[in-house]
Amino acid sequence: MFVYYCKKCKRDSSTQVCEYCGTPLAASPQNTRFKWRHIRTPLGDTPTLLEAVKLLVLTEVSLLLLVFLGELIFSPDKRAAVTMFATSGILPSALIFGFAGIALVCLALALQGREELHFVLDNRGAHVQTWIKPSRIKCFARFVPYETYNIAVDPEGNQRMLISETHILWSDVCRMEIRRHACRIDLYRPASFRFMSVYPDRQELEAIENYTKSKLQKLVKR
Repeated sequence: MFVYYCKKCKRDSSTQVCEYCGTPLAASPQNTRFKWRHIRTPLGDTPTLLEAVKLLVLTEVSLLLLVFLGELIFSPDKRAAVTMFATSGILPSALIFGFAGIALVCLALALQGREELHFVLDNRGAHVQTWIKPSRIKCFARFVPYETYNIAVDPEGNQRMLISETHILWSDVCRMEIRRHACRIDLYRPASFRFMSVYPDRQELEAIENYTKSKLQKLVKR
């Protein structure tokens, strides 16, 4: 939701007068921001699943290419290196390992369970914190340590654990893609894959889209 940030008490307010200390908050870019929570399941998130499979396929293709180049360079019979993939059975084995790897990826994503994403879009950039229900299995599936000092209690009284924080400045955003059907905004940095995905509530998608575009347009003018 759209809020006003009070620098004095470091809290958000829904009005231009701080609800906690009574300080008037001017509607300036420095004091306004969007803040919301999004709950998702990584296994049900298509971009997350596709990127995991893409990484697995790229790794396997790279290994096959290295094997082929090694055979081509060091083998005395260059023709054998060319026909190696057709006669040695390496391609069917790679296919089997590929499907096994995809199954393991799906299992790991399923074990990760639900995650709670806390988004903030302010004058400087986009920020997200990822929280999960404390569990050693979920941490193992995410390759993150189980750290008890990162466990906190949410407003409903449930325990949650902070596992990651991601920040990107508007000056570092080189491209933005809006997926209205999926209700998602993807932010990209130069020479990198999708760096951050923002999941607005559907009723606020247009407002957040306009807010993000305004930040990027100002940077272009500079």
